[in-house]
Amino acid sequence: MRETIRHLPPLVLMALLATLMIASGCTKDDQGIVSEDREPSKSAAGGDDAVATVGQSTITRQQLLERLLASYGSQTLRSMMLAKAVSEEAAAAGIEVTDEELEQEIRSISQGYEDEAEFYRSMEEQLGMSREDVREDARYRLLLEKLTTYRVQVSPEEVERYLEEHWAEYQPLRKYRLSKIVVQTEELGRGLMEKLGQGDDFAELARTYSIDEFTSDQGGEAGWIESNDPFEAASVLEQASRMGIGDVAGPLPTDQGFAIIRLEGVSEEKIRSDEDIRLEARRQVALSKSVPAGEMERALLEKHRAVVLDRSLAP
Repeated sequence: MRETIRHLPPLVLMALLATLMIASGCTKDDQGIVSEDREPSKSAAGGDDAVATVGQSTITRQQLLERLLASYGSQTLRSMMLAKAVSEEAAAAGIEVTDEELEQEIRSISQGYEDEAEFYRSMEEQLGMSREDVREDARYRLLLEKLTTYRVQVSPEEVERYLEEHWAEYQPLRKYRLSKIVVQTEELGRGLMEKLGQGDDFAELARTYSIDEFTSDQGGEAGWIESNDPFEAASVLEQASRMGIGDVAGPLPTDQGFAIIRLEGVSEEKIRSDEDIRLEARRQVALSKSVPAGEMERALLEKHRAVVLDRSLAP
């Protein structure tokens, strides 16, 4: 599967760090960064002006900066230095990330969300990353990938072998529109199947008997579910793959109990062209043959003489 080159956490402190004037010095560590025992410099923007009050107490800007720097300073500074080193190396090698490549990467990492807007909202809520942060992080990772792989040779045979081994990952995306009734016992499930066979209304039975809190009030409607949805029972997805529209099946064992499902619709969408699939396969083969991302980052910091001038911010 794909090797993910992970950038450091969201750059929430970049604006704050940019306000700090840093002194000089030199000693190498295993991060590829150089530092020296020096007194931290004073913040140009950090003063004694209050940023908050609690009762009779005041929190100053300088106190806030010191706490942020103590907690996240070295990590965020390294992230900023890496961004500079990768950018300089890419420029020297004539490597860039096109808008089309960035959009393809965003589409890839946002799969499983309802749409890109939902993906960005989730990143904001879960990681505190704005849309711009997400795209900046993706562009950085793509640049780093290109730097680790642009001298790696990949043969057509290797691409074909990779596609054979990972063919399931590149199949058209299939979705099922399902309605379901979930009950606690298999016996009750069989009884409801008999009722359905006698003409009872599926939606009414769902409202009356289903213990699934997400679908019972909607008459069992579960909406569109992807064929590889990790949150849906495998027994349900497997059964849906063999059903025709309008068919009813069950009771099927699930973590909640036993499910009766009705297939309302099927959708199949080819999410990538053959050319895109082969390019992605080549990318994965190249990544598997290249140096690890962390090793490349350390090498780039050394090559571009990354120096931490303030010992308090050294890794």
